[in-house]
Amino acid sequence: MEKIISLTSNYPDWNKRMRNIHLVSISLFLVLMTTITISSENEFVQIVFSILTVFLLFKINKWFNIKRNKVKSKYYWQNKLLYFISSNSLYKEDYEIYFETDKNGNEKEKKRKFISNSAEFGYEKTSDKIIILALKNGDSYSDKITKLDVELSALLNLPLEEKIDRPSICEYHYYLKRPKRLNLTSSSFEEVSDNQTIQLGYGVEYNPENTPHILISGGTGSGKSIFISFLLLEFLKRKTTVYICDPKHSDLFSLSNYLGEEKVATSPNNIARVVRLAVNEMKERYEYMNANFKYGSNFVDHGFKPVWVIFDEMGAFQASGTDKMSKNIINEVMEGIKQIILLGRQSGVFILVAAQQMNSNTLNTDLRDNLGLRISLGSNSAEGFRMVMGSATPESIPPIEVKGSGLLFKQGSGKESAQYWESPFVDMGKFDFITELKKYL
Repeated sequence: MEKIISLTSNYPDWNKRMRNIHLVSISLFLVLMTTITISSENEFVQIVFSILTVFLLFKINKWFNIKRNKVKSKYYWQNKLLYFISSNSLYKEDYEIYFETDKNGNEKEKKRKFISNSAEFGYEKTSDKIIILALKNGDSYSDKITKLDVELSALLNLPLEEKIDRPSICEYHYYLKRPKRLNLTSSSFEEVSDNQTIQLGYGVEYNPENTPHILISGGTGSGKSIFISFLLLEFLKRKTTVYICDPKHSDLFSLSNYLGEEKVATSPNNIARVVRLAVNEMKERYEYMNANFKYGSNFVDHGFKPVWVIFDEMGAFQASGTDKMSKNIINEVMEGIKQIILLGRQSGVFILVAAQQMNSNTLNTDLRDNLGLRISLGSNSAEGFRMVMGSATPESIPPIEVKGSGLLFKQGSGKESAQYWESPFVDMGKFDFITELKKYL
């Protein structure tokens, strides 16, 4: 952290100092050159010195401008924060008494203002981020400095990326350079990979070994279906076994023509069968791994490829239980999903749960919190975001305006709350999903 910045410290006005040095230097230079020019009786020499004076004045001004810009850059954030403290009245003024002697030798009592207390800030700057650090000193400003989201965003003209409120300090994180959105394009060759890490763009990488399971929420037009299709391709590139459960017969149902009907289920009975296959695969893998025990190993160390169950519109599936038999099927499926969520990580069996709206009936909060990657696409209410993100819901929701954008939270990323994120961009006029899909089947 750079030095602590407050109004109780005295900071030299470097801009004023540079200006004064500049003026003095120019004045002395002009006096010197004028004296030399006038003292010379040779007219040619006078002309040469006059031209030289103009040239050197230009060079001196240019040098001082460069120096002034360097000084301005060096103290830019310091001056920004000093202005912020002052303009938001994050300081306290008191009066002090002093005595002044007049020309008759009489002492007069006078008062003058001084800053007795001030909020304290610091900052850390990287190549792409500025972090404003508000220090808590147990004074009257300790509460105020944790509620400066709007004011600091206006000061910096940057959207807040993250706020971390710690016992002794509150951190405000801002991107100076926004991350790049991934642009999905067609390739003329297969891109098979043994690396489980998937690039999601916008500065996010996802690896199910470290962050198992995915939750995606998003209404109509949010880009949810396109993002799920993107993930499906990424799974297949890694020779993953993919099962799809689509109780609403949406776009994913049509993939049975390519993945096979045994891997794409829509009816409750078929969905139960698919989930049962995934659970049995998980159990068989654990049996093999226990028989060939390696301390600290997972499915990759034993040569297994991932298994993914993509379950779209889970809320619609649960709502389909209208009689005792269908409710029993739903209970069996939900029990299987629970086993995958709680036990699937080490064996490499994962689940992606998608829904237009998440609530406690769709997936209880205990299971939701075990889904390592949580994404909410499109605009939502504060309560809607909370149902997806839980305790990771940010205090201040950034504007969600771009199609395919939303909030993303990845466990283990070091972030305490969900961040603004933009899903990979797919130009459907130039990208043929089915052609890409066929490459990996």
